[in-house]
Amino acid sequence: ITVFTYPKGVHNVYKVNQKQFQNCDITSATKKYTSGGDTITLKRGTSWFICGVGDHCKNGQKLVVNVK
Repeated sequence: ITVFTYPKGVHNVYKVNQKQFQNCDITSATKKYTSGGDTITLKRGTSWFICGVGDHCKNGQKLVVNVK
C-alpha cells in the first residue's frame, strides 16, 4: 500500500503507463486521485505516478514504484 499525502487542490496523483510517465501525459491515465490522502494498493510489477497540475510533472513530481 502506498499513501500519497498532499494539499488537496494544490496537487493530484495520476496512475499512468511508462510512456505517459516519460511524457508527463495525463490524457489517458488509468486513474486519477484528488483527495489529498490517497491510499493505493499496489500490485506486483511497476507502477508509474505523476502530478497532473501545471508543470509539476515536468519539474520532477513523479514516482516509479516497483513491487516484487
